[in-house]
Amino acid sequence: MSIIVVSPSLVEMGTGCWHSSLRHSRIGWRTLTRDAEITASSEADSWPAAALANPMTYERWKPEAVPAWVQFDAGQAVEVDYLGIASHDLGSAGATFSIQCSDDGAAWETAATVEPADDNAIMLLIEPVTARYWRLNVTEAIGSIGVLYLGKVLETYRPVSPGHSPGNLSRRTEIMPNLSMGGQFLGRSIIRQGYATAYEWAHLPAQWYRDNFAPFVEAARKYPFFIAWNPLRYPAEVLYAWTPAEDIQPENMGVRDWMQVGLKVEAIA
Repeated sequence: MSIIVVSPSLVEMGTGCWHSSLRHSRIGWRTLTRDAEITASSEADSWPAAALANPMTYERWKPEAVPAWVQFDAGQAVEVDYLGIASHDLGSAGATFSIQCSDDGAAWETAATVEPADDNAIMLLIEPVTARYWRLNVTEAIGSIGVLYLGKVLETYRPVSPGHSPGNLSRRTEIMPNLSMGGQFLGRSIIRQGYATAYEWAHLPAQWYRDNFAPFVEAARKYPFFIAWNPLRYPAEVLYAWTPAEDIQPENMGVRDWMQVGLKVEAIA
């Protein structure tokens, strides 16, 4: 199976790729985990598997022992071609995880196995698979996961326009300086930290925007999403991000039926 893993220092590529171009951004916003029935092999106290049903990063699932699994029953067969994981410590814990699917919840097929290099956001892109039941298996070490998305990824029609500031290099830090009465430097305290950047896409067919990008814009008003701006050249640069207060608004370019759109995001560090 052709697999592309988008995560820090971990990339696998096979032949016969199904994608249009891996230079085009991937946005993971659809997820079956929000409405699926969730069960788990075990839950540590105050670390419920139900935490994976919401997009919040402060609440996590953590098993009592490994090997461990968390399972999602979508209620019907759904097509999945990406997995997103954020707010986790799988890398520092030394854990390994596999994503599996099943038609009946009994016989499981492994789509991919990953050993995270660190605790940054992960996007796993797989060849599309349709199944009702999905399961994440964790082995080797006990880790925790706060956000888990499974669904159909959005492939942008064009690459990001030139001038993009890579999200993982665009830190936003609120700092309080500590000074003496005489103005001497006594150090600094970090109050809040994260990432902030923007994406621009141009020359998008108007109908493509309405059919594909507009549903994402609607969802982004409420929910965070995963985004990899150039999976081919920069597979480590993945963010679990959300839009700030302003809405996303496209513009007609005045050339043929093309549109352009900008997307500002903030993300956890």
